[in-house]
Amino acid sequence: MTENLSFLHPYWHRFGQVSPTYHVTIGIIMVFTTVGAIAGNGLVIWCFISFRSLRTSSNVFIINLSIANLLMSLIDFPLLIIASFYHDWPFGQTVCEAYATLTGLSGLVTINSLTVIAVDRYCAIVIRVKSVSPAPKWKTYKATIVIWTYALFWSLSPVLGWSKYQLEGVRTTCSFDYLTRDATTISFIVAIATCEFAIPVIVIILAYCKIVTAMIVRRRNLSICKKSENSSLNFRLQRYRVRAEIRTAFIIIGLVCLFVVSWLPYTVTAMMGLFGDRTLITPYLSSVAGLIAKTSTVFNPIVYAIIHPKFKSKIKCMLYRRNSLNSGALSKMNSRMSSNKFSSSGFDKQQIEFDIKSNRNNDLS
Repeated sequence: MTENLSFLHPYWHRFGQVSPTYHVTIGIIMVFTTVGAIAGNGLVIWCFISFRSLRTSSNVFIINLSIANLLMSLIDFPLLIIASFYHDWPFGQTVCEAYATLTGLSGLVTINSLTVIAVDRYCAIVIRVKSVSPAPKWKTYKATIVIWTYALFWSLSPVLGWSKYQLEGVRTTCSFDYLTRDATTISFIVAIATCEFAIPVIVIILAYCKIVTAMIVRRRNLSICKKSENSSLNFRLQRYRVRAEIRTAFIIIGLVCLFVVSWLPYTVTAMMGLFGDRTLITPYLSSVAGLIAKTSTVFNPIVYAIIHPKFKSKIKCMLYRRNSLNSGALSKMNSRMSSNKFSSSGFDKQQIEFDIKSNRNNDLS
C-alpha cells in the first residue's frame, strides 16, 4: 500500500512483494503461537492469583514475565495475524509505533526480570545463606517498578526521537530501525544492545557461576556432615534445601537460554544492518528473526509451569478439580518444599521434620 511507504525504510524498496503463501504461513503460525501464549501465560497468572501459597515475593518476577508476554500476545499478535492475512500493514504509522513499542517493552521486561531473578538467587544462596528470613517484600515490589520503568525508557526512546520505529521489509510487522547508518540510530542500537542484552547476559552468567560454585561447596560439606552420627536430621534438611535450589537454578537457566536463543538472531540481524554487509538482510531473514523472538512468549510459561512442582500441582488441581489433600503426605512435602524454592531461607523446619518421618521409605531411601 502506498501510504505505508512513508514509514518503510528505503532499503526495502529494492525487494519485491513477499509471497502471499509466506504471509499466510506466518499468519497460521502466529495463530497457534497466540493461542499457546495466551493459554500458558494466562494459566500462570491465574494460578498466582488463585493460590496464596504461590504469592511469594520472588515469584512476582516470574509473574512479570507472564504479564509482559500476555500483553504482547493479546495486542501485538492479533495485529500481526491480521496484517499477514491482509498481506500488508493496514493500521498506519501510529499503530505501527505502538506495536513496536509494546513488542520491545515485553522483551526488555523479560530480560530485566531474568536478570533480577539471577541476582535474587545469588543473594539468597551465596549472600543470605545464613539468614533466617528472605529479603523484605517491599524490595521485590520496588525492583518490579524499576524493571518496568527501565524497560519503558528504552522502548519509548525511538518514539521520542532517539532512533525510530519503522515498517520492516515483509511489511506486516514493525520494529527498531537498524538500517539507517547515522549517529542517532547507531548510538541507540549499540546502547540498547549493550544495556539490555550484553550486560544482563553477563550478569546472569556470573551470578549462576557463583551459585553453582556455592552448591558444589555445600554438597561437599553435606558429604562431610553425613559422616557424623548426630547429624542425620540436619543432613536431610540441608539436602532438601540444596536440591530445591538446584532445581530452581536449572529452571531459570532454561528460561535464560530460551530467551538468548530466541532474541540472538534478531540482535545479530540488527548488528549486521548497522555494521556488516546489510545486503545479506532480506525481508524473509528479518521476518524469521523477529518471529523466533516472538515465540519465546510461549516457551517461558511452559518451561516454568511444567518444571516447577508447585505450579504444576496447582495447575493439575485447577484443571482436574481435585483436592490437593488427596495426593498424600509426599505431595504435601513437595508442595511445601517447592513453595520455598525462591526463598530458601524461609524453610519451615517442623514441616520438613514431619515429612521426613512420614515419607522415610519413599524419599529418603
